[in-house]
Amino acid sequence: MNKKEVEQRPSETALFTALRRTIANKEYNNEKFGPDYLAEIFLPAYYRFFLSFEKVRENTKNKLASFMPGLNEYIIARTAFFDGLFVNALGEKIPQIVLLGAGYDSRAYRFAKSNRGTKIFELDAPPTQNRKIKCLKAARISIPIEIQYVPINFIIDSLSNVLENAGYKNQEQTLFLWEGVSYYLGVDVVKETLGFVSHSSNRDSVIAFDYTISLSEENVNMHYGANELMNSMKEYHANEQLLFSIKDGDIESFLAERNLRMIDYLDNEAIVRKYLMDDNGSLIGRMAGNFHFVCASPMKY
Repeated sequence: MNKKEVEQRPSETALFTALRRTIANKEYNNEKFGPDYLAEIFLPAYYRFFLSFEKVRENTKNKLASFMPGLNEYIIARTAFFDGLFVNALGEKIPQIVLLGAGYDSRAYRFAKSNRGTKIFELDAPPTQNRKIKCLKAARISIPIEIQYVPINFIIDSLSNVLENAGYKNQEQTLFLWEGVSYYLGVDVVKETLGFVSHSSNRDSVIAFDYTISLSEENVNMHYGANELMNSMKEYHANEQLLFSIKDGDIESFLAERNLRMIDYLDNEAIVRKYLMDDNGSLIGRMAGNFHFVCASPMKY
């Protein structure tokens, strides 16, 4: 199946992210490890029914972990990282937030009461975006007036044209959230996306994204869960392969080549320390070891 055919149906990986967030919410039900109480509305009805049973949730969590060790924990950490950025942006009244590949992101709805006029652009492929809107309406979730849904095919559409047509203002400070997307895109698309951000006329704009470090036969077993992740993606998500990666240690220079300056960076160990330790200082679980977080802004001249 080619990329054009994939775009004709909702994202499978976005659905599995919603599933993992739902399980985390029901297991922890707190802001640190399980904040996404809306994730379950994006699941099929029979999923929601069976996940109401603790034993089924436990079995599902364990099965997911057997295929992709550490990914449940990674989604918990990733959700917390991007939640924090989103909430801080609303608190600072940043004019615009752009979700690049929004999937079933629920932040605009979970934190709607904290929004004091920040425009939120949700970009995604039409099949996933249309299904998301249907799920929100079915769950009777109010869609804030600040949200602008922007259909896009990141492979063929011009990000600049699409955003401009949707009302995006290049001169205004913007937070770009690129969560769980970069590794599914080709290197040219990644470079074009970062290049778009680097040309923002507001030098205080920020792009935050997660990425995977490059894996090979020599290093794949050095990173917990990486080998199983690669094999499972090939077997179960053949239509959404991992395409893009950055060699470990090269992120700052990679960004600089795109005229972006790194302003924050968390490797695997830093992510674990900040997002996966409970109040007693105990680790809630091992995280897949090949993912990192980074924030960058356009270079100031």
